Amino acid sequence: MGQKRLPAGMLRLLGALLILAACVFLGQMFSRRLRERQLFLRGCHQGLLALMREIDYAASPMRRALPAAAEPAGPAAQLFLRAAELLAGSPGCTAGEAWLKALDEQPALADEDRRLLSLLSEGLGLSDAASQLKALELLRQR
Repeated sequence: MGQKRLPAGMLRLLGALLILAACVFLGQMFSRRLRERQLFLRGCHQGLLALMREIDYAASPMRRALPAAAEPAGPAAQLFLRAAELLAGSPGCTAGEAWLKALDEQPALADEDRRLLSLLSEGLGLSDAASQLKALELLRQR
């Protein structure tokens, strides 16, 4: 008994449909990742603004300023909270080191975003308020 085979045209159509479905799936996956990154960066912007206010007006130490900055940060709140947790839980850890460790744990960041946000670690919590505000403003503008 012979097996029935699909006509060549039907196989081509099936192959084209599979390719199309794979492209749609990949497009949606990349779109979701881009949307998550955009929301995260918008939250970082809001969190940095709040951190600037905490440093400038409330004159809060980093242990209190970071959790306060997390409130308006939305999707990026975990970054600020984790940095505060690392700062409080690790004796001898500077705010900059805590910031870098917290950044490393954020999967939504692209390499370029991570590089820019890591620039903040250089003087965070170590310099005077004016210098920290200047660094935050420069980072926020990028």
